[in-house]
Amino acid sequence: MEELKLLTIELHQLFFALTLLGFGFCLFSDLSDISKNKDQHKRGEMAIILGGIALGTFVYLLSFWGMEGVFLALSFSFFVALSVYRPKYAVGFFVYLLLSRPWETFDNQMMSSMPRDISYLVMASLVGHKILNRQFYFRFNAGTFLFLLFAVWMFLSAFFASHQVDALTMYNEIFVKGVILFILIQNGIEKSSDILPAKLALVSAILEKCIISFYKTYLQDMGTLAEENARLVSVGILENSNDIAAIFILAIPFTAYFILNSKLRPFNYIFALGAVIGMTILVFGAQSRGAVLGLAGLFGAFFFTRLRSTRSIALVMALSLLGGVLVMGKLSRSSSDLEGSTGNRIIYWKAGINMGIRNPIFGVGYWGFHEHFSSYALDGETGSEEGHREVHSAWLQVLSEGGIPPFIFYLCLWAYGLYCGFRIRRKNPEYLISLVGYGITITFLSHAYLLYAPILLALTITQYQMDFGPKYARKYIRATGFRRLEA
Repeated sequence: MEELKLLTIELHQLFFALTLLGFGFCLFSDLSDISKNKDQHKRGEMAIILGGIALGTFVYLLSFWGMEGVFLALSFSFFVALSVYRPKYAVGFFVYLLLSRPWETFDNQMMSSMPRDISYLVMASLVGHKILNRQFYFRFNAGTFLFLLFAVWMFLSAFFASHQVDALTMYNEIFVKGVILFILIQNGIEKSSDILPAKLALVSAILEKCIISFYKTYLQDMGTLAEENARLVSVGILENSNDIAAIFILAIPFTAYFILNSKLRPFNYIFALGAVIGMTILVFGAQSRGAVLGLAGLFGAFFFTRLRSTRSIALVMALSLLGGVLVMGKLSRSSSDLEGSTGNRIIYWKAGINMGIRNPIFGVGYWGFHEHFSSYALDGETGSEEGHREVHSAWLQVLSEGGIPPFIFYLCLWAYGLYCGFRIRRKNPEYLISLVGYGITITFLSHAYLLYAPILLALTITQYQMDFGPKYARKYIRATGFRRLEA
């Protein structure tokens, strides 16, 4: 285990540096804007300020991490300086940090407070730049409206729950991060190209998890792989095989198209194919039936974005679904394990539907499925699993714990995300492909409150709004009230 921790620490430092290097390349696209600024004095002042911020942050972090963390401290310091320079880098840094989760490896108080501290930095950068640029508005669209309705209703379900204290605590610890990220992504990006740092952060963080999962499963625990039901595992919050496979499903399209759109020609197609094959092997290693169906959905959605004939699209989608079903039958898990898992999930789904029907307004309360499961299990069947029970479906998770209104809001939010992905599929097919694959996968996982769906939906909706959507309504408050500005 100590060997795995050391490897994880080294990978954190490596991928922090690689992500920073990627941000550096993004910075070159800003040079044209900088050159248009004829005020050399102000540019010099900005360089001095950002350099001072980077140096101060580096010295501060080095005092905590010592020489062993010198590269990590150096990367952090430049990330902080870039975050102050432009909100898009702050948003990308925050996305990477929440996905990489270095505080699960570094056992110190300063690192454990990092998510909160960086969220303050991102919000300060966003607000500061809006004030400097006189952009006194909050971006609002159908996706924002639906997501906020969903978030508010789930908060009410927690507030009125019989387990109010636990519900509100878990809402604050888990759900709020996704709400903050969704709003920050939509408001921290000014034009289409500004999304690149966030996409780079997503790809980099998931590739880091791929290497950790590969090492832990196929190298460190290689002696156990011959055992029956051996499955892919990772570390931290994504240690579960099903969860890590779902995140790989989400990231495969972004990774492939990010490499294809890079300047690695003529090797970009080779690297992209290698990344897809490698991540696909890891997904199969998880032995997750939901992930296998999600993988089939990925390939079906990919051909959907490439083909134009309706007949060809229908044929490919049918073959993809059939292929996914056939592959599920070839998983190496034992028949007793598969039958037990299927039986338990059917029991949980029935109980979840029962909760939603009998409590249509607020459900049984946020994070309340486990506590109320035995009371709503049909015919008293509670399954063979022990410990914390989950409904194992994002859609039924919302229905059972929040009621019918948030269930409708959540479905409409995903429908709007798919609509946006469909509209931009020619130029940016990765969004639609990822939405389809991940959406199928979380049908069998309780991922409704995790931050992965908000990141994916926010990026998709924001990309659509930047490329094809109507201009944002901009509002600001003055002494005389509200005034509307054209975008």
